[in-house]
Amino acid sequence: MNELVGFVNANNVRQKVLSLLSSKGEMEGERIAKTLRVVYPTVAKTLEELEEKELIAKKEEMYSLTETGVKVEKMIQQI
Repeated sequence: MNELVGFVNANNVRQKVLSLLSSKGEMEGERIAKTLRVVYPTVAKTLEELEEKELIAKKEEMYSLTETGVKVEKMIQQI
């Protein structure tokens, strides 16, 4: 689990995406990009990375935190 916390903390956009999904629930990739004011290609790559690590899940066009993602986000909040 600490490895995942380090993975997220190593990149500011990863941190912001996890935090946003934690507070807002499900969101589309383009909406995430607009909300964070980050260009979409950067957000798309970040979403792909987070999905590979099973921190988020994509259902149709919506992204949300997985159970692991919720745990990692809570650990990051405590740092």
